[in-house]
This record gives sequence, C-alpha cells and structure tokens, in this order.
Amino acid sequence: MKVEAARLPGATVGERWPVRQCWAFVVLSVALVLLGTLTQGWAFASAPLWSALVLVALVTAAGALATFAPLPGEGRLLHLGCGPCVPVDALAAVGGAWLALTSAHDGGTASLALALTGFALARRATAPPS
Repeated sequence: MKVEAARLPGATVGERWPVRQCWAFVVLSVALVLLGTLTQGWAFASAPLWSALVLVALVTAAGALATFAPLPGEGRLLHLGCGPCVPVDALAAVGGAWLALTSAHDGGTASLALALTGFALARRATAPPS
C-alpha cells in the first residue's frame, strides 16, 4: 500500500521558497543575529525568555524579508507581490526586527517584535503568487 504525502494546494515548498530565497533567509538570519549580538548581547542565563523571544523574532524577520528576494526568471527585480500589501509587510518585518534589536531586555517589547515579524511572515507566506 502506497501512501502519498500531504501537499499544500497550489505550490510545493520548492516552488514557494526557491534557492535564492533560502540563501537570503540564511544570510539575513546570520546578519540579524550578529547585529543583535553586537548591539545588546544575549542574556541566556539572566533573561532566557527575552533572549528566546528576540532570537525567534529576528529569525522570523529574516524569513519575512527573504520573501522579497527575486524569484527565478525575474532577474534582479525584487519580488514584491501585491502593491498595497508590500509596504505593510516590509514595515512590519523591518519594524519588528528594529524593536527586537532595541528592546533592552524588555520581554514586552520583544514579544511585540515577535508579533510584528510573525504577522509579516504569515502575510508573505500566504500571499498568492503574482
């Protein structure tokens, strides 16, 4: 008996996240985590919840920003998608990363940063291909 894997309707993971976007995610994640290390450092021993929230917010922001990387066949043009949605998604991702980098060991600000970056990533991941 052969069981087929469940698939998302419309596109596979390889089609939704091409190689360029995967590399952009890796580079942006490393850059944002290093920036967080340089600006405020990590406090895993004294503030583990804050550290985890900021780390997840920065990686989520990198995921949202990586979706703007050009798709195959688009050359060097940014993949923007729907016109009115782009500024909201970009500002939520950048604003969330900025909040995470300037939260100064405040858990409330770090959780707000995670909410903003999660909102941006969810919108970009569920946007129909254009």
